[in-house]
Amino acid sequence: MDKIGMVRSYKAKSKEVKLMRGFRKILIGVVATLAVVGFSLSGYAGEEDIKEIKKQIQVLTEEMEKLKLGAVAEPKYESFMGLGPAASKVYGIDKGLSLGGYGEIFYSNYQDPTKKDLADTSRFILYGGYKFNEWILMNTELEFEHAGIGNAQSKEPEVYTEFSYLDFLLSKPFNLRAGLMLMPVGLINEFHEPTVYHGVLRPEIETNIIPTTWRELGIMVYGEPIENLTYKIALINGLRADKFSNSTWIRSSRQQGAKVNADVGAVVANINYKVVHGLLVGGSYYRGEGSTGKGGDIDAITDKEAKVSLYEVHADFRYEGLELRGLYVAGKVDNENDAFKNDATLKKVGKKVDGWYLQTAYDILPLIRPGTEMGLSPFVRYEQYDTNKEVISGATDPTLDRTITTFGFGFKPHPNVVIKADYQWKDTESAKPEGTATGQDSNKIDQFNIGIGFIF
Repeated sequence: MDKIGMVRSYKAKSKEVKLMRGFRKILIGVVATLAVVGFSLSGYAGEEDIKEIKKQIQVLTEEMEKLKLGAVAEPKYESFMGLGPAASKVYGIDKGLSLGGYGEIFYSNYQDPTKKDLADTSRFILYGGYKFNEWILMNTELEFEHAGIGNAQSKEPEVYTEFSYLDFLLSKPFNLRAGLMLMPVGLINEFHEPTVYHGVLRPEIETNIIPTTWRELGIMVYGEPIENLTYKIALINGLRADKFSNSTWIRSSRQQGAKVNADVGAVVANINYKVVHGLLVGGSYYRGEGSTGKGGDIDAITDKEAKVSLYEVHADFRYEGLELRGLYVAGKVDNENDAFKNDATLKKVGKKVDGWYLQTAYDILPLIRPGTEMGLSPFVRYEQYDTNKEVISGATDPTLDRTITTFGFGFKPHPNVVIKADYQWKDTESAKPEGTATGQDSNKIDQFNIGIGFIF
C-alpha cells in the first residue's frame, strides 16, 4: 500500500475489535444453546437430526477457536500518516502490545575488477508498539544492521533505535508526537519498508541528499484538517556541522538521538494532498542550524557553524497496476564562516546541491492471472543529482555530478514478501579514465543487484 489514503480512522478499528468480541460472546451462547437442544432432543429426534446438530456445534466451536487465536482478526497492513504498513500496525489495534518488523538481504555484483562484490544482511527490523488506550500509544523501531551487534570490520555499533516516540491521538485534524521521529521529507524516508518501493537499493537521491533514514529528537503536530490533505510540522534538534561531507552532503551530520548537540535547532514541515483517486502531490521544507560536537562535550565547541535549508516536491500516481513517481530536491549551506573555508574537508562541502528522479512500474501479473494476490512489476528509474553543484570554497568535483539508470523487477509471491533484481548504469561528469588505480571514478561503476525482503 502506498502513501495515498494513509490516514486511517483509529476509532473504526476499535469498533471492529469490539464487534468481534461481541460476536465471540454470541457464538458461545449459540454453542451452549445448541448443546442443550441437542441433549434435549437426543431422546426424541431422529439420528440424522442429531448428526446435524452435532455438525453445527462443531462448526461454531471451530469459529470460536479462530477468534480466540486471532485468526479472524488478522492485522491489516495499512500505512498510517506516511509510515510503512508494518510500522503502522499499532495504530490498528484496540489496546495493548503490537509486534512487527521487516528484513532485507542483497547481493551486488560490480562490473569492475577493482571492486569486490558484496553480499549483506543489510537490515533486520523489529517494531514494538503499545497502545495504552484509544488515544495514547508508543511506537518504537529497533534496527539491526549487517547481521550483528557490531560490524566485524569497522567495530562500530550496528544496533540502532530508529524511532521511539509517544503519539497523542487527539483528533483527525490535530495530533501530537514527541520523541525520536523519522523526518517527513521525500517519498522514502518514512515509507521505506522493502515491499513498498522498487529496486534492491533505495534511490540514491533519497540516500545522499535526503538522508535515509533521517531521524531526530523533537515534537511534532500532524493531522488531516480537510479531506485528503495531511500535514506535519516538527521542531527538532539541528545537525553536526563538523560531519558534513562533499559526497553525501548532510548524511553523516544526522544526530540520530545519540548524545544530541541540542544547542542548535531546526524546523521541518510537510504537506501531502490527494488530488484525485490515485494521485498524490506534496512537498516538504527543512531549515536548521548545524554546529560542532556532541551534547555535553565542552572540548568540541568551535566556530564551525552553518545553516542548512532543503526543500523537495514530489508526486506519486497509481492506477490499477501502473505506478508513476517523481521527485525534485534542492539544498544549500549558508552563513558558513572562515572555519569552513580553512578546513580541507569542509571547504569542499556542497554549498548548493540538487537532484531529481523519475520512475515507472507496472504490475503485469494480474493481466496473466486475474484475481491473484501475487505481483510482478518491471520498473525503470532515472536519477540525476549533484552533491557538489557549488562548494563552500575551491573547485567542484565532477565525480559527484551523477546519473543513474536502474532497470529491474520485483516479484511478490505474497503481498508481504518480495524478490528483487535490477541492473544499474552509472555515469558522472568526470573526465577521469575508468579502470585505473589512480584515476578511477568509483561512481561510474555499474552493478547488478539481487535481493529479498519481507515485512511481518
